Amino acid sequence: MVTRFKVVFYLILFFISSNVSWCQQNTDAVRSTPIDIDIFKLEQKKQLEPKTVYNDLINCYTKPFGDMYGRPTNVHETVHGVNSTLSNLKNGYRAFYCGHCRAIWLKEPNITMQDIIPNIPDILKDYRYSLYFISQLKYWNNVGLYPVDEWSAYIAGAECAVEDHQNQIKTKEKADSVSGTLEFSIYCTALAKTVKEKDKEYWDNYPQFKNSIQFFLIKSEKVFFDGRYIFPSERQEVLLKNLQEHDDANSIRDFLKTEFNGVFIE
Repeated sequence: MVTRFKVVFYLILFFISSNVSWCQQNTDAVRSTPIDIDIFKLEQKKQLEPKTVYNDLINCYTKPFGDMYGRPTNVHETVHGVNSTLSNLKNGYRAFYCGHCRAIWLKEPNITMQDIIPNIPDILKDYRYSLYFISQLKYWNNVGLYPVDEWSAYIAGAECAVEDHQNQIKTKEKADSVSGTLEFSIYCTALAKTVKEKDKEYWDNYPQFKNSIQFFLIKSEKVFFDGRYIFPSERQEVLLKNLQEHDDANSIRDFLKTEFNGVFIE
């Protein structure tokens, strides 16, 4: 099954258009602009209806995590499975699930996780920071795009949580089901800033990277504000306020304004 899975993704890579304009709609019309990213469609393994965030993901992966901890957690962990399987197919690239049974490729930049840390202001380090940037560093330091893997999983899980709430689907919900999208938007903005500083050739000549970061930022902004009051959290409010107003967050805030049209800021 694994071999067939790999072959299928190679066929998709070569025979389905891999460079398309993908328009991420946002309640703010300013965000509704085409973004050119390296996107491709995944083979559907199952046929679950109706079309939802949850069903789309389960349709395209043979080994979902399971609903023991709730549907949003299943989505989050299954995205990691999709990302890992795809990333093993193309040397020098990593892949990230981006919704609607699709994923994107990103070429790996010449940075480490350790390089990113100085660009994350202390005031913007929330409770997930110690897990991913300290405890996990020994496993992922050489994979500079690792924060995007976590980011894509938090986005999909948050989208599932919000959609399930709106559809009155009972599941195990967390009080801060959308806060990870905000937190990792900060960490991945720091990642982008690090790339611009340390791998300028990549930043200047590989627009897919910046476009993909903007794509995920817009998705994060939308699902965070859609779910902000459905899943309230004092910590996420403090983090948002610090991002938008605190002097110590100027470097990230200015970078968001300069490079990413002020997502989360304006």
